[in-house]
Amino acid sequence: KGQSIAETGTTTARPFFHPVALSHLAGRGFHPERKTSLHHLHDQRGARYLLAGDWLRPAYYPKQGRSREELIAAEALAVRTTGGLIDLGTLGKISIMGRDAVDFIERVYTGKFATLKVGMSRYALMCDESGVIIDDGVVVRRAEDRFYVTTTTTASSGIFAELQRWALLWGKHVVLSNETGHRGAINLAGPLSRQVLAPLTDIDLSEKRFPYLAAREGHVLGVPVMAVRVGFVGELGYEIHMPIASAARIWTGILEAGAALGIEPFGVEAQRVLRLEKGHAIISQDTDGLTTPREAAMTWAVKDDKPFFVGQRSLRILSKKAIDRTLVGFTMAAEGPIPKECHLVIDGDRIVGRVTSVVRSPTLNQVIGLAYVHPSQSSPGTVIRIRIDGGALVEGRVSTLPFYDPENSRQKAGAPDRSAAA
Repeated sequence: KGQSIAETGTTTARPFFHPVALSHLAGRGFHPERKTSLHHLHDQRGARYLLAGDWLRPAYYPKQGRSREELIAAEALAVRTTGGLIDLGTLGKISIMGRDAVDFIERVYTGKFATLKVGMSRYALMCDESGVIIDDGVVVRRAEDRFYVTTTTTASSGIFAELQRWALLWGKHVVLSNETGHRGAINLAGPLSRQVLAPLTDIDLSEKRFPYLAAREGHVLGVPVMAVRVGFVGELGYEIHMPIASAARIWTGILEAGAALGIEPFGVEAQRVLRLEKGHAIISQDTDGLTTPREAAMTWAVKDDKPFFVGQRSLRILSKKAIDRTLVGFTMAAEGPIPKECHLVIDGDRIVGRVTSVVRSPTLNQVIGLAYVHPSQSSPGTVIRIRIDGGALVEGRVSTLPFYDPENSRQKAGAPDRSAAA
């Protein structure tokens, strides 16, 4: 007291005796966590969760005496052989209505939707003004002037804000309704999915009346729903959208009806295995903040002969320039070390790319993955070298996509045999 700082002196630094995480020094985290309307049912099965954006999603469902890897493989194989049910309530769900709805959809997405028939759906890719991929989903045409679109889980809020911005900027007569928070969604997928669902619905599920990519409205267990013949896992399946208050009723009813056939829930980890077997990219995992459709091998989803879509001008400019990376599939033997996501692809003394997704496929009994490589290395059969932990190099072989069922026969008709996976 009454002394200067120099006279008092400074405190003595005493480092922590044990390592302390930075998060402990920074204080509590306040990241929001959203739960779907089926969360309590996942809890009843002891689900292990992962955070996808703001949402808690079941990663897998534990069973005594089985490891995490065994459980994920078993869930994936069950979908391939009988069927499974996954909660998709986290998907963004947006209705676009009004006299300018068709023109608006055409401007927002890179594909063509003016020719999409009522009662059908189509894959939709979205770019920003610089031509970078920002989202994908499915567009369903419910009426001449009414569309229902889905977005990825992590981008739903941002995409809805972008749609609002574009509608105001262009002065389009459209009504946008964000239904993410009050509509549930589940996907029943697998060879037996039609057999399980048919007794529960008044929708005609026959191949003639309800073909691949079609969307039909009716009832499941008395609840009004929209069912779409799409899915991320490459099997016969039905994506069912319903009022959120009735999601638990439909989820429980389908599981009860399918119990004798071995239908059980599967989690996000199994879904990621299944989608990789089909070669489906995940936006923001297999793409980054600079990825264009050409680099991601998704030019098939871009229809440049349209008058306009967001990012079109940039993509035309970029099309005249060479690219230094392209996304390819690769395979490796099931035995041996497996690369991790973000491990680097090496050519000589140069870094030419990185692994974006990799799993040991229980269906194909080999390691499969997606990676960016230099275009000169993109031909099927080319050997690529990946640097794993410790600095060792392992070899993979570029493969055509998809790895599983290249004719897409199982998703289109639900063929029960597994010959395509051999």
